[in-house]
Amino acid sequence: MGLGRRSPERLLGFIRHLPSPLVSALRANAFRQTVRLAGRRSRFYQEKFAALRIDPDRVRDLLGLKGLYTTAEELRAAKPEDLLCGRPELAIESSGTSGYITRIYLSHEELEYAARQGIILLTLAGITSRDRILGTFDYWASLYTQRIIAKSGLFGFCPGLMNPREALDRLEVYGFTVIIADPFWLSRFTEIAMARGIRAPMKAFISGAERMTEQLRALIEEYWRAPLYMTYGSTELGACLGAECPAKAGYHLHEYDYAVEVVDRDDEGFGEIVFTTLTRDVMPLIRYRTGDIARLIPGPCSCGLPFRRLSAIRGRTDEIIPCVWGDVHPDLFADLLCGAPGVGDEWQVALRQPGLRPIFEFRVAMEGEIHSPELVEAHVRDRLSERYPALLSKVQQQMCDIVCRVMPAGSFRSDRKLRRLVDERDAP
Repeated sequence: MGLGRRSPERLLGFIRHLPSPLVSALRANAFRQTVRLAGRRSRFYQEKFAALRIDPDRVRDLLGLKGLYTTAEELRAAKPEDLLCGRPELAIESSGTSGYITRIYLSHEELEYAARQGIILLTLAGITSRDRILGTFDYWASLYTQRIIAKSGLFGFCPGLMNPREALDRLEVYGFTVIIADPFWLSRFTEIAMARGIRAPMKAFISGAERMTEQLRALIEEYWRAPLYMTYGSTELGACLGAECPAKAGYHLHEYDYAVEVVDRDDEGFGEIVFTTLTRDVMPLIRYRTGDIARLIPGPCSCGLPFRRLSAIRGRTDEIIPCVWGDVHPDLFADLLCGAPGVGDEWQVALRQPGLRPIFEFRVAMEGEIHSPELVEAHVRDRLSERYPALLSKVQQQMCDIVCRVMPAGSFRSDRKLRRLVDERDAP
């Protein structure tokens, strides 16, 4: 990976010319080694293998694991020593905003390896030695960003989750051209910049941690005249599973580090993302169910990278709600609100049932001079008529109803988490 630090362009060219059969063979070999390691050293996986009558030494591919999965609930319930296959030197935790904390253990060598691989992410975004990076992720993501910057040899400043106002004050001081941050942070950063009339020359933005609507992405890119690339990462991954290229046509999967599946797929190919770590010896995870819903994108990307691509995250398994409209998901409501007067990226839809008739309550945050909730509701009904007439017919038949509420900004967040779709039918 020293090549990435000396010549990122040559590194990207090398990756583009990797033969797919070679990548598949390396991944298959790493997969077998991971399963055997877990079978020898992890009490957690030894018990799972025994319960399913799986001989880890005979497993050659994913089909050999039958019904074996690892869930977030199992990780939280297990003792750390039962999950470990090697000596831990570093612990990382989730923010805990979902009501629980997820812990993953690594070695320093594994962290350094992940950081070296992160150079590929910077290369995809066209970042060079002339760029300067501001990273405002908090905790683990900030540590990961710091190590990527160090391995790449670039100038960087990673103060953690700093106030966007303070970040704007430092733009001219440090000459930042690249910002790595959460979507909600970039949204607020851009809002303040617009109010102040600040528009410094930027090379790129890199974001992740939660879904971003295309409407918000377009607004940020238009104002700063710079592209915004999304990544897919999590605490359990210990790094990044995939990232967008300039084509922005899905996440290119890091298939040399993870075996990725999409399971329980629907007719459109959407299902739950499941991954197996291939380069972690301290705490490997086998067929970990992420709870995120997406699909694999068929065909090659125009950028020439040989890896499969994952679509944008449609939602989470706990945000797919069976109801009068079928199995609804956040993307449906993002489409219905697209272009609604005064509505930005802060919104939530709650499915309520105060009586016999279910109600879809569109909750939108006040943003600037927002129009009346009646206008937003009329916009939603028009979109239903144009794009989803079958769903509108359910409203016209009084099988369900639609209302809109305007609420204070920040009403839908717990710390940085935003739930787009909530089921409140059982709420009093």
